[in-house]
Amino acid sequence: MSGQKYEQTILNNTLMFIIQLLHDNGINNWFIGYGTLLGIVRENSCIKGDDDVDIIIDISNYDIVKKLLIENNIEIEYGYGIGDKKNILKTKDTTNYCSVDFYMASLDEKGNFNDTWEKVIWSECYNEKTELIQYIWNDKKLYLPFNYEKKLFNRYGKNWRIPQNNKGPSPRKTIL
Repeated sequence: MSGQKYEQTILNNTLMFIIQLLHDNGINNWFIGYGTLLGIVRENSCIKGDDDVDIIIDISNYDIVKKLLIENNIEIEYGYGIGDKKNILKTKDTTNYCSVDFYMASLDEKGNFNDTWEKVIWSECYNEKTELIQYIWNDKKLYLPFNYEKKLFNRYGKNWRIPQNNKGPSPRKTIL
């Protein structure tokens, strides 16, 4: 979702906060997606000028994530057509943090995360051990989907490794 453009420091601090919040509460079935994944893989940082942090997460975590955000004084956004939908949790930005989009995805036994908000299936996100890829970033463990470079190629095109001022080729693929 488009919104305010943020400096890398705020984006990275927000991601660090979310990583800690999820880990502290035993929530491990999530990974970074969309522009956040692109930035971390390509630049080892969130992308300067991005408008949010993107998390793809198992929808079974909806209630606990919402409760944790509220307990940590993070307001939930209900605009943008979100209302009380359960396929997305969007936070409002604060002085210290940018907004976060939690794309609540249904998950099947093959590790396909079906993001019904963006209408994208993140296919076969587990490795051979039925796990997400663990990636250490700024001394924190975050998760990436298996075969993430192929997913970035499918989302942003063959030049995904080169910073550009667009969101990738159109029409966009619905299966990554």
